[in-house]
Amino acid sequence: MLRAFADLGATDTTCFVGQWPYRLSAAADVEGLHGHADRLGLRSLWVSHLASLFGFDTRTGNEAVLAACADDPLFRVFATIDPRDPSWQDELDDAASAGAVGVRVAPGFHRYEVAEVRQVIDACVERGLALQLIARLDDARVRHPLSPAVDVEVHRIADLVRRSPPHPLLLSGLNRADWLELNRHLGDAAPEWLRLDLWHVNGPTRVADRLGDDPERWAFGSAFPVQTPEATALQLAASALSPAALSAITSGNAAAMLA
Repeated sequence: MLRAFADLGATDTTCFVGQWPYRLSAAADVEGLHGHADRLGLRSLWVSHLASLFGFDTRTGNEAVLAACADDPLFRVFATIDPRDPSWQDELDDAASAGAVGVRVAPGFHRYEVAEVRQVIDACVERGLALQLIARLDDARVRHPLSPAVDVEVHRIADLVRRSPPHPLLLSGLNRADWLELNRHLGDAAPEWLRLDLWHVNGPTRVADRLGDDPERWAFGSAFPVQTPEATALQLAASALSPAALSAITSGNAAAMLA
C-alpha cells in the first residue's frame, strides 16, 4: 500500500527540520527529510524549523532552515513568524529574499490571540506568500506537561477566516470534527481558498473516503517528524477515492496554493 501511495507523487505540506523537544526519536535533518520523501514517493516538502516554535526567537530557526533547504528543489521553505516581535515584517522580508515561499504562524505555541494573524495575512497578500496556521502538532491527551502549546479554538479560527481577504490559507492539525465545527461557524460557506492538512484526520479507511465529499478542501500533510506519516499515507492508499480526488488531495490543492 505504501508503494501505491508513492505512485501518487504527493506533496507533504507539513514537515519540519529539527528536534521535537519531548521525544528523542522525533527529529529530522535534511538527510532525514530526503529519506521521508523517498519512502513515500514525495515530490515536494513544505518545511520550517522546529526551533522557531521553541527557541528564544523565530529568526534563528528560519535562517537555519533557509541555509539548509532553500537551494534544494525538493523543499519549499515556510518561514515561521511571530507577530508579537516588533521586527517580524523585516524578518519576513529577509526570509522571502532568501527563498521562502510561504509563512507559518503558530499562535498556540507563541501564545497570542488568533486575531493577530490578520496582520500577517495582509503582509502575505502584499508579498504573494501562502500562509499556514498551525492549530496543533500533537494530541492534547498525550501532550508533555512542560509543553507551552495550547490548541487553537476553532471559533477563533472562524473569526479570522471571516475577517480575512481571499488568500491561500492552510490549517494544520484540525480533525474532521473540527472541520465540521469550523464550517458551521462559517455558515456552511467556508471560502474556497481555505484548506486543511490531513495528519490529524486519521481512523478507519472510511474516514478517508469521506474526503471525496469535498476533495478540493484537503491537502496531504504528515507533520513529520513529530508524527508518524504512514498512518495518513496508508489511509489514502487504501481509500475508495477517485483518481481525480486523490490527485487533488495529494498534490493539486497544494500546488494551487503556491500558484
